[in-house]
Amino acid sequence: MDKDRIVLLDALRGLGVLGILLCNAPDFAVAPEIAESASHWPHGTGAATLSVWVVTQWLFQRKFVTLFAMLFGVSIFLVGGERSDKDRGATLRRRLFWMVAFGLLHGFAIWYGDVLLSYALAGFAILLVRSWSARKLIRTGLTIWIVFSLLALVGLSFAAFLPQAAAQETLETATMLAKAKAAEAQYGGSFVQSLVQNAKDRLALLPGEPIIFAMTSALMMMGLGAFKAGVLTGEASDKVYRRLLVWGLLASAVVGGLFIAEAVTGLPKSLGLISVGVQWMLAPPTTLAYVALMVFAARSKAWSAIPKVLAPVGQMAFTNYLAQSVIMTAIFYGGRGLGLHGQVDRPGLAAITVGIWIAQILWSRWWLDRFEMGPLEWVWRRLYRGPSPLRRPVAA
Repeated sequence: MDKDRIVLLDALRGLGVLGILLCNAPDFAVAPEIAESASHWPHGTGAATLSVWVVTQWLFQRKFVTLFAMLFGVSIFLVGGERSDKDRGATLRRRLFWMVAFGLLHGFAIWYGDVLLSYALAGFAILLVRSWSARKLIRTGLTIWIVFSLLALVGLSFAAFLPQAAAQETLETATMLAKAKAAEAQYGGSFVQSLVQNAKDRLALLPGEPIIFAMTSALMMMGLGAFKAGVLTGEASDKVYRRLLVWGLLASAVVGGLFIAEAVTGLPKSLGLISVGVQWMLAPPTTLAYVALMVFAARSKAWSAIPKVLAPVGQMAFTNYLAQSVIMTAIFYGGRGLGLHGQVDRPGLAAITVGIWIAQILWSRWWLDRFEMGPLEWVWRRLYRGPSPLRRPVAA
């Protein structure tokens, strides 16, 4: 049973790290000011481009970063144990400290969209509540999530229907596009230019960390609570997973309907703001629908290969996440490789993403057949725990 549970957690983690890439791909390929926009996308709004955008927003965006955050909350408990265990608590704090260092290096030197720093900071809060009961963790996390999501939705709705002079809106759009064009020139320039621009964009995101901290902490609480309740270990009943699937599919239908309506009606700004707010609010139930599907796949003879294929990717999630950033910046940033920044449309980004998925599935299996853990997992563990064996012992 323990082995099966670990495989399930690793499979979910693998699903999360692969799913995140499709959402992050536009942020590598174009300036951050227009990466999430459909109406200001530099390659237009053709049918293929909009189709990829709708599918990404409907089935991927917010779901897999939410799943990743929930699972990181589980890792806080698996590494640190109960609060009464002082030795494991000290190990956990060292682990989070080094994750802060990795997050700063990744965010400023590789890619501005780093989540490691946010996860590490939230982790320091979760280590204080890791001994709470499943019910208390879920209730507290859900309350925080609902409060912040409602505030965000109200704010976005207010902005959506706030009267604005056409001249003012035109000026704001022109300013944004000019800023994006300047950033694109830097990202497509030399190595130093892309490095400096990346650092500037990383700094621009830091003021939002307090809100990210609160919402990430809420997701980690819900994830750890779901783990203690047996939901993330496959121990819950079929009835529980059916309910999660039904509620998740209903939430997904709402999100998908909004983004499809947005695409069909010409991408109105007001509907776009509301769609994003609803997408944020409904991220947990849509994410848990994926958890239910993975559990059903693990319990099925016909589909059990899916979690088995994804588990090695999840076992090396830290390595694979950072490898995605290195590969994508080598493709798009100037002075690092191909320098294709601003030149690839959404269908091309989807094709690149699928190629990286296949490569990471294959390489993760190959690596773990020979080694105990991923290369960066091994470096990280040495830093916070001391020497650890890497190569698997040769069979007699």
